[in-house]
Amino acid sequence: MNSKKMLFIAFAIVASAQLFVPYQMIRKQAAIAATGTDFKFVIKKNQSGSSLRGKFIWLQFEENKIKVADKKELVENQIGYVSFTTDSLGFAKIKSVSTNKPVINSDWVKARVMINRKDTTLLQIIYPFDNYYIADTNINSIDSIIKNGLNDSLKINYLKIKIKENQFLIDDLMIDGVPFKKIVGKLKK
Repeated sequence: MNSKKMLFIAFAIVASAQLFVPYQMIRKQAAIAATGTDFKFVIKKNQSGSSLRGKFIWLQFEENKIKVADKKELVENQIGYVSFTTDSLGFAKIKSVSTNKPVINSDWVKARVMINRKDTTLLQIIYPFDNYYIADTNINSIDSIIKNGLNDSLKINYLKIKIKENQFLIDDLMIDGVPFKKIVGKLKK
């Protein structure tokens, strides 16, 4: 084979690989969107509930602790498998936390698990989806939305997520039933 033919074959292989990887990522996200379970994680209603850092809104959720009877298998600051269910209003509730990957339930994510220092019968959970990316560059208006909307104790604010076997897809941040993107869109006009 001549060198031009080899170069063309190598180029075709590299180009195919570069197209295959994004295709796999898109296909995986589409599968989660189609078959994942919808959960609404309520955001804490106090000053430590949400904060703006750069292009991310950092969130803390109401459902981030669970009482445990036996924490022998859990050690400080380890990865645990957190399974979810929903309450009567459709909000996310922690079903269980385990050091073993759930076999029966597909509604779980891996999260960092810590023993609560004030109450050692509680496990504190830090989720991998505790931040919300914002593309808007008007930080002052977004900071005002966080102070007046997300941290308002009279509003029900939550993050909509689809979850399936440690894969998650953040749908939208809802402030008192209104999508965050819609609120930001009104500010731009």
